[in-house]
Order: sequence, then structure tokens, then C-alpha cells
Amino acid sequence: MANNNQLFWQELIAVESFNMLFNEAVYQKIPDNWYVFVADIEGSTQAIDQGRYKEVNLIGALSIIAVLNACKSIEIPYVFGGDGATILVPPGHYQSCLNALLATKARALENFSINLRVGAVSVALLSARKFHLNIAKLQLSPDYQQAIFLGGGLSQAENLIKGDKSYCFELPNAIPEADFDGLECRWKDIPSSKEETISLLIQAANIDSYDMILDRIEKLIGTYKSRHPIQASNLSLSFSHSQLAYESNAKYKGIKRHIFVVRSWLENLLGVFLITLGRLNKQWPWGRYKQQVQITTDAEKFDDMLRMVCCVTSSQRKALEQYLNKEQAKGVLNYGIHISDRALMTCLVFERHGRQVHFVDAADGGYALAAKMLKQQMK
Repeated sequence: MANNNQLFWQELIAVESFNMLFNEAVYQKIPDNWYVFVADIEGSTQAIDQGRYKEVNLIGALSIIAVLNACKSIEIPYVFGGDGATILVPPGHYQSCLNALLATKARALENFSINLRVGAVSVALLSARKFHLNIAKLQLSPDYQQAIFLGGGLSQAENLIKGDKSYCFELPNAIPEADFDGLECRWKDIPSSKEETISLLIQAANIDSYDMILDRIEKLIGTYKSRHPIQASNLSLSFSHSQLAYESNAKYKGIKRHIFVVRSWLENLLGVFLITLGRLNKQWPWGRYKQQVQITTDAEKFDDMLRMVCCVTSSQRKALEQYLNKEQAKGVLNYGIHISDRALMTCLVFERHGRQVHFVDAADGGYALAAKMLKQQMK
């Protein structure tokens, strides 16, 4: 493919139905001259065991915002994985992406004492090893498009980077600067609108099984809207110093961190006033802001496996596990699940009443602990 494939993702036609993603015809092969970058927190399970799950989620989101700000001239696809991120870039933005991730690695180490593994492999290498990397675009709302992956290439890229240090990068002597503007961590933990909030990973033996699995999930725990982990009535801005300090520590160094916490507190106070006032006039953008947050949340996605964060009752979750255990015993699927009573959310806001995305995960471990269970089943 010619050099003009810099805009490959940007020009990809989006689909609007999640179920269409299980039709291989909607996918296109990613150009061989693109690169897969992986930012992965080493020892994330131990960090979560120490109660540092918010920091783990935050650094994964920090990796994405740093790259998006470094590559502003084009749109690029990415996946948030709870304890890290996978990002794809064309060759013209390779160095910009690498610099942004190395700056994130330095910030994670300096401000959080967490080691962020940063690595990259070319799509050409994956193709040469017969790993397929295909992509589709899902239009979730006018302000958010989600990258969807199929073919196994993404997980193989992650395995290569995690298993071979030659694909990884160490911090250089001169650490690059990065722009983390747009990252926000302002909401309180979001209590389940039912009884539980779960993070669920499901990997089926073949793509044709996912339609059946999703249909069964809907019968057991409800529709996408009813199982959505974010409800406007449960969203509350935080005034906790420790909560606001997560964002501050991610973005700044030194005295600026303390100044930013005060500024965030005042901005949240103004936000509460504007949202409350907006209830009197639903046509005013602030009156619809919580609904906008909900529809730009990545509660369910697909990258060679289903990733879902859902609100459920205890009985619904038990029925779901019973079904999944039966299908796992038949060899139809493997799965991992983590159960909490609330969700946590990290936000990337580019336009306050426009383009934004909100990464959601179950609290206390979420996707990272669900992935641990999934890997044990696959063994």
C-alpha cells in the first residue's frame, strides 16, 4: 500500500451495530508498514493487590492521551486494557508515538514508582509470521469511534513484546516531554445501579460463536442499556484531595501538582453548579452532560475477545457464570470475571461538549484480574 495509508484508520468507514463486528467482511487488513505499540504495567497484579488499582488504570489511560496529543494531525486506533494500552500508528508517526510513551514511562516511574513496559512490533513482522491483524471501526456516538480488532495479531504482538526484551525500549538519557492535557480523573467511584459491577472477558473458539454468546448474555443480564455500568443518576464529581491528586500526579511535577488539585476542586464546584442548573433547561449542553459521558464510555468492546463492564444483580451474575462454565466445559469459550460493587472511570476529554472517551473498569482489579483468570483457563 502506498505512503498515503497514513490516513488508513481515519478514512475507514464505520459500522453502527456491535453485532456487525462478528462479520469478517467489515474488517480490513492493517497496512504492513504500520506499527503496534504496547504499553503494559509490569507487576500490575501485585500493584492491584496493594490497592493501587486506580493508579494502574490511570497510567494505561495516560499512555493513550500522550500518544493522541503527539499525533494530533491524524486519528489513530487504540485499545485500553485496564493495566495498559495497545496503540497502532503509521510509519510517519512512529517516533512521535515512541517519544510520548517513553515520557509516560518516565512519569509513571517518577510519580508512581510503577514500571511501564513500552515495546513495538511492525505489522509486517506479524504478517510474516502468519498472524493476521484486521480492524473495523464502530461508531458508538457522534463523539466517539471505537477500534475493533480481529485475527489474533494484536494478542500475538503483545505476547512478543512481553516475552522478548529486544522489542522493548528503555529510558534514554534525554527523556522526551509529553503533553498529557485532556486526561481527567474527576468522578467518584460509581456504585452499581444494581448490586454488582463486573469486568468480563470472553474468548470464543471461533468468531461465529459470539452472536450466540451475546444473545445469551442479553437474556441473562439484560440489554446493553440496562446493564451499562454508568447511569447518570450515579455520576458524582469528586471533591476528595486524594482522588484529584491522581490526575495531578499524572500530569505535573513539583509545586504544580498542588496548585492543580486546588484548581480541579474549584472546577468541580463549578461543574456541579452548571450540571444542576442544566436540569432546569435540558437543551442547554450542561443539562445533557452526564448522558454524553454515558454514551462515550467504552463499556463493551471487541479485540479478539469480548471485553465488557456490566451492572448486574448477584443472581444474574451467578446465572451468567453457570452458563459460561457450561460453554467452557464444551470447549466453546474461555472467560475471566472480576466482581466489584462499583466502577471507576478515567476520562479523555478533547472537547467539553464534543469529542471525548471515558474508560471504565470494575474497581479493585477489573480487567487485569479477569485476564488472570482467563489465562488460567486457557492453560
